[in-house]
Amino acid sequence: MTQATEYSTQSSFPFPDAFSTSLTAMFDEVQPAIVQVHTERRGGGTGIIWHRDGRIITNNHVVPSDTAKVQVHLSDGRTLDATVLHRNPPLDLAMIKVSGDNLQPLSVGDSSALRVGALVFAIGHPWGQRWVMTAGIVSSLSAVKRSDGLEVNYIKSDVQLAPGNSGGPLLNAEGQVVGINAMIFGGDLSVSIPSSVVNTWLAELPRRHVALGIEIQTIELPDHISQQLQPQRSSGLLVVGTTARAEYLSDILVGDILLAAAGTPLHDAKTLRYVLRQRAEGDTLSLHILRGGKFLSVDAVTQTLDEAA
Repeated sequence: MTQATEYSTQSSFPFPDAFSTSLTAMFDEVQPAIVQVHTERRGGGTGIIWHRDGRIITNNHVVPSDTAKVQVHLSDGRTLDATVLHRNPPLDLAMIKVSGDNLQPLSVGDSSALRVGALVFAIGHPWGQRWVMTAGIVSSLSAVKRSDGLEVNYIKSDVQLAPGNSGGPLLNAEGQVVGINAMIFGGDLSVSIPSSVVNTWLAELPRRHVALGIEIQTIELPDHISQQLQPQRSSGLLVVGTTARAEYLSDILVGDILLAAAGTPLHDAKTLRYVLRQRAEGDTLSLHILRGGKFLSVDAVTQTLDEAA
């Protein structure tokens, strides 16, 4: 008599399902921070939202012209115009900038912690196909001396890349960007610029800060003015000069006394800087001011200024 054998339909090795679920969750989390970059007369590439103020990192060869129109496509369907802020052709890096709300930056990981055999992922737009994810392992970590004498570090992996992936992220297993995908090497290995190289380049750039384009000094308020304010305060910020173009200044005049910005009482310059750090370039900031003994509400447009590193 033949004995029937029962087979379980339930996997005794659940890791693949758990791993698949984790990858799906990682993709959903990082997708909003990865954009498609389209350059007029050139084609498309990929970019990474590096800061919520709209700064995006991509490859220099994705945006090689300073005159061509550049647009960025977001995963939520928005299309935003972009401008090139900085570029580094030897490293094949560029920073572009867009203005928009609810921009989600990608978390940056430590590329120096990568080891050969580590699992990595790439997300980009190969051949125009949007938000395609591929997986591989780190094949080698090496430094190459260029003809100009510059030594450049690279990550080589077997993640699948194609035209359109350039400028996109190489992600570690935690979903952090550890490299910027740049090219195919030898037909099968993908080359990425380590995040440590990107961070070093960014640290050498002039720092940028959001400002109102005015020169101020802290002054004591007369008692009869102070008592009318809620909450009461003894000091305000006197506008003593301007550094911005007229279109940024809006209704601010030299001699105005700033009392509050976006509802926050202004006791000193430090408080104003705190408010501005929460803003992006081009935001409209509501100001409560004192002008000629009268309380007024005016709007000012924020701008971004460079300062020495």
